[in-house]
Amino acid sequence: MEEKKEQKKGEVTWSRSNGSPFEDFAISLEEYTKTGKAPSEGDQDIQYALELQDERLQKKGLDMEYKFVPRGHFPKGTGTNKNWSDEHYTSTLQWRSCKMERKFFRGTKKAYRNCKHINFFQTVTDVNTPQLIWNDVYNCPDCGAAVTIDELQKGCPYCGACFKISDIFPKVSNYYFLEDPGLTKEELIISFLKWMLITAVVEFFGIAFYCYYYPTDYQGNLIMSILFALIIAVFGAPMSGGEVFLLVLMGKTIVGAFRSLVFLPSLGSGPRFVWQMKQYSPEFSYEYFSNKVISLLKMIIFTDDPSELPVYTGGPLGGMFENVVDVFYTGAIGFKKLRIEGDFCFVTVDIFLDNLYDNGKRLFERRGKYRIEVKRNISRPVDMHFSIRHLKCRGCGMSFDAAKEKHCPACGTTYDLENEDWVVTKIVKKVY
Repeated sequence: MEEKKEQKKGEVTWSRSNGSPFEDFAISLEEYTKTGKAPSEGDQDIQYALELQDERLQKKGLDMEYKFVPRGHFPKGTGTNKNWSDEHYTSTLQWRSCKMERKFFRGTKKAYRNCKHINFFQTVTDVNTPQLIWNDVYNCPDCGAAVTIDELQKGCPYCGACFKISDIFPKVSNYYFLEDPGLTKEELIISFLKWMLITAVVEFFGIAFYCYYYPTDYQGNLIMSILFALIIAVFGAPMSGGEVFLLVLMGKTIVGAFRSLVFLPSLGSGPRFVWQMKQYSPEFSYEYFSNKVISLLKMIIFTDDPSELPVYTGGPLGGMFENVVDVFYTGAIGFKKLRIEGDFCFVTVDIFLDNLYDNGKRLFERRGKYRIEVKRNISRPVDMHFSIRHLKCRGCGMSFDAAKEKHCPACGTTYDLENEDWVVTKIVKKVY
């Protein structure tokens, strides 16, 4: 595979040669939108959600294409925000400012295009001490069988493939995009010059027209009208162009603020939620929780029958998500309610998503508010690297794909996923 990408003069690009999981995943995500092959740098939950999305796109007769161009907000590399750990794993939330172009094609015809500045967030999970996870169950990267990591290092008992810990970790366990309203120094200059040029052209033609058609000292003199207009445009453009530039920036800020008003009830709910959860689960991590909920939602959104997913135990969703072809998390989660029933914890949150819909004729984006209830057995410690596909049947020991099967195909044992991690019990679309 050719790893070098076409590079415009002065353009910043990513490369696999840098040895960065963040960059590797970004490149693989671009390639996924062209080939349908889910990024190997993503964990099994990410890969399964992307497989489901690709199936949805194929049924709709659509092709999706992503392109990421780093914008230089973090010249020394990737920005790092938070870390959280358990006994075996440490996860790090990283981000990078990018220009993202998203295109959809229906056959050979372009059906949708959107280009925006975004902050690209990734959660990168790595092992603390490799020896501590030898008995953890993992899916073989070659055949998909659920085996221990120790077995993978000696040779998968199903296909014989051998892997080092460095072949398996680190993994990207979640990713999402948030719109970035900021501008780099170069973007500010280019934007200012663009508006100055537009203003100069408008002023030139406006003044030339006025001088030629309305009474002045040079009425009817085309050459003098043009010269006068040119002088005004050249010397007036910096000031008037700057005013227009500031008005445009102010307008974008106001529009963004109005779009964010719906998030206000959710602000400040995080710390209260964390404090309450830690009373029952001291190792609780808000970052892990929010990442997990987003990951589960993507699977539910892109599957045709949520009732077949082990991560969903609620009722029918009707056609709530049947026309969704892409999902952007807005970064807003609002805690609403927490209740405890025996060993189980039930949490209700509001999540805002920018969904891209295809009604068969056109593609359009709509922001939706969803009230989600999730459930987990809090008597068991959280495994920060838990994946729904890292499973063996507790009844007979058979390896099976628990992302797609609720019951062991060999013995029929039902796997209760809420005993291992969060599952979704209810989804309601709210009007706001």
